[in-house]
Amino acid sequence: MSNPRLRAWFWSLILMGSGILLLLFEFDLLTPYTPFLQYLLAGAFVFVAILFFGAFARSPAEWWRVIPGWTLLALAVILLLSTLAVDQRWLGATVFGGLALAFAHVYVTDRIGRWWALIPGGFLLVLGLVIGFSIWIAQIEWLALLLFGGLGAVFFLLFLLHRRQWWAVLPGGVLFVFAALAAVRGDDGQIAPILRWWPIALIIAGLMIALRTQRRLSPPERLQVHHARKANSAQKQPTSINAKARPAGLGEYTQPAPGATVEVLPDPDE
Repeated sequence: MSNPRLRAWFWSLILMGSGILLLLFEFDLLTPYTPFLQYLLAGAFVFVAILFFGAFARSPAEWWRVIPGWTLLALAVILLLSTLAVDQRWLGATVFGGLALAFAHVYVTDRIGRWWALIPGGFLLVLGLVIGFSIWIAQIEWLALLLFGGLGAVFFLLFLLHRRQWWAVLPGGVLFVFAALAAVRGDDGQIAPILRWWPIALIIAGLMIALRTQRRLSPPERLQVHHARKANSAQKQPTSINAKARPAGLGEYTQPAPGATVEVLPDPDE
């Protein structure tokens, strides 16, 4: 669909049709036909997702097309799961999982230029895991541990895969500290006394960065240049009487090099 006008009409019809269907669902006008319509709508979402993936295959530079493609696939899975009467938290986890797959697809297509896709993709994956595990985990401390620890692991994964992004270690370390603080809280909500000293880790990190910067900025050692000794006057050869003294031009030498000797060869006619 290369014509911009046809493309605009297509998306306008899609949006208006989706709005009408949602209104009908909201007012329970389609309740008797709910299972059939859910299957039909899921199939439509899959079809449109295939169109997005096909457009991306023709134009790989337009990487944004994979994001709505994976989102529509996630919505299709949600519609299918809703017919099985599963926990609502699984539906939310599915949405975040689909978006995480979208950014993972963006990263895989160009790992060097699109390294940034690891951050939103990892964050969305962690959020989906937290929502999913909340079905079995009721303690907020463990969910906080999973959230902060997972977000910190995303930054460390970025550093391991792309060493130039060294800055990722800083937010990753801070998030790991928050995860540890969330995990060691007791039943009374108090932190263990020994962990109150965790800011010392930040002080040590700052000192290490300062020392490393000082080493880089320190002036390099000067090279010692040894000059050749001047030739003695006894080693100088007498110049010819007929030679006229004139100033030396650029690149010309009037004296032999230090340590060199000059031999006067006889004329072949003599």
